[in-house]
Amino acid sequence: MLRGLKELLVQPSCQVCHQPVDQRHAQQDVCPRCWESIGLPTRPLQGPLPLPWIAAGHYEGRLRSLLLQLRRTRNLAIVRGLSHQLRDLLPAHAILVPIPSWKQSSRANPLPTLLTQALQRPSMPLLIRTSPCFPQHHLHRQQRWQNSRGTMGCSACAETAVNWGRHQAWIVDDILTTGATASEAAETLRRVHVPVAGAVCLARTPKRRSQQGSKQSTP
Repeated sequence: MLRGLKELLVQPSCQVCHQPVDQRHAQQDVCPRCWESIGLPTRPLQGPLPLPWIAAGHYEGRLRSLLLQLRRTRNLAIVRGLSHQLRDLLPAHAILVPIPSWKQSSRANPLPTLLTQALQRPSMPLLIRTSPCFPQHHLHRQQRWQNSRGTMGCSACAETAVNWGRHQAWIVDDILTTGATASEAAETLRRVHVPVAGAVCLARTPKRRSQQGSKQSTP
């Protein structure tokens, strides 16, 4: 009876379309109809290179538009809804390490931090930016890797942050394209003996798009 009264008083709704949702989907924040229209797969994407990674979907279509919108609106509920399947794939002993922005806080990309909050795992700010990283959306693969090289360092607490034991770090970013940024972050952490298991992100750029720039740059 109490649960029935609660459902009457608090009607769950989708954070994307704001329509009421069935109680079975109340904890997901994104209704099945929006999930399908955004183009999210039934299972998260996964891959082994350049380091093990998992992603909610492909960075294209409506998901791409939604992520660009989320950079402005910073809606944690939607990010939580998009990432609820990623939580199931993360081990319980994961420690999340978000990619720091090279921009000032007022203009910084909020999505790595929002995703870190949404994934509901312990997190630590072990990475810092040591030099600016130029915008990468117009760069081809080789330029992205060169652009990311030497742009990060570890915070003062990185070496003594935790007794890692069974714990492993997972790099958190919003979009994985060539993997240059995530790889630079992983190598930076490994230099101070932080074990890195992989990367988790909201979207993965489709191969055909990430490879196109590389092909165009080949003489």
